[in-house]
Amino acid sequence: MSQDKSRPKDSWQEIVWDEHNYNERTVLKSGSFLGCYCPHCSRSLMKDNLLHLVTIDPDGNTGWMQLNPYLNAFERKSNLQLTEGEEVTDLRCWHCQASLRAGERKCDRGDSHVACVLVGISTVRVPFYFCMRTGCHWHLIDPDDEHKIILDDSMEW
Repeated sequence: MSQDKSRPKDSWQEIVWDEHNYNERTVLKSGSFLGCYCPHCSRSLMKDNLLHLVTIDPDGNTGWMQLNPYLNAFERKSNLQLTEGEEVTDLRCWHCQASLRAGERKCDRGDSHVACVLVGISTVRVPFYFCMRTGCHWHLIDPDDEHKIILDDSMEW
């Protein structure tokens, strides 16, 4: 329902409804919920409404870390004593115990390794990369994948 803004509104729909371009979003909004899944076993990584990961600290101790699943919200909890600025040795799926470390890929803000989980809703899931250094806020969804999520699941974003 496109209309010329200079002419008077004729129908009741034009008077009541504002024109919206819901499906023309170009970026995910900060604060969008990201459902998180293991790239190995495809099970949800959510527990108590948080992203739950098995964590191995630099000393080899195994515990857990919970991260806020909302885009650009950086709160975390852990039962391990993690030092700001220090990279954890590994992050793993709490179902299949597979490593989520993304090979030799590095953080764009330094030389730390990154982890990868799948994010999305329904059947559309794309890789989401984030730094394994405690306190680093770097993360990445490939722009082509972000566009795919928005087009395929635009009503949810």
